Amino acid sequence: MLIRILPSLESREAWLNFFSREIPYCLVDDPTVLVDFQSTFLQLTQLNSGSSDPIRYTLGARSSLEPAWQLIKRCDWSLKVVLEGLNSLAFNSNVRDNSHFNLPADLSVRKSFAREPRLQPASRIMFPADSLSKEHFSVRQVAQLLHDEQYDAWLSLKSTAPLSPHAVILSLCTEPHRWQADQRDQMLTLYLDGQARIDCRLTSTSPPRRLSSQMVKL
Repeated sequence: MLIRILPSLESREAWLNFFSREIPYCLVDDPTVLVDFQSTFLQLTQLNSGSSDPIRYTLGARSSLEPAWQLIKRCDWSLKVVLEGLNSLAFNSNVRDNSHFNLPADLSVRKSFAREPRLQPASRIMFPADSLSKEHFSVRQVAQLLHDEQYDAWLSLKSTAPLSPHAVILSLCTEPHRWQADQRDQMLTLYLDGQARIDCRLTSTSPPRRLSSQMVKL
């Protein structure tokens, strides 16, 4: 599923536009949070850039979205304010004892951790064509370039057994010893078992935003 990326959720209009989508699910850039409306519950998952696990808040009511909306309204339609309030709650006691963050009476709030450890926005290093050379050109870098779609003019040189980018990425990750790379200007040639198999042209376009886990290396 493609995940829409929003710069922020800091206004009534932004929240209403988000909720009007067929699937109200998105990644917010600032703060970095996955926002997901599920039936009558709002789920907020804070993605951490460090080693700590993502914190997930689930808030709502069994029969209505209204309590979640009331909380958003009380926070002046600001996702940042909502998260600041949730982060201030002491979940080892009755959260309603936290008088500084007033929760709607029929709103339930649960705090948990995302199932996938250290889920975070993918932070991909760009390798512009002029910075690559055979001296520091690793198979890992090639796999990352292909994964980040920083190429065009893909040409499989063996028509009887053409290789797709996905197939090459998988092979680079599982059997890197079989691959070599040669760069000339912006053109990249990949060799499999000593035979030229792929030609493509490197680009410096920004990688698409994705979510990744530190448990998955690519």
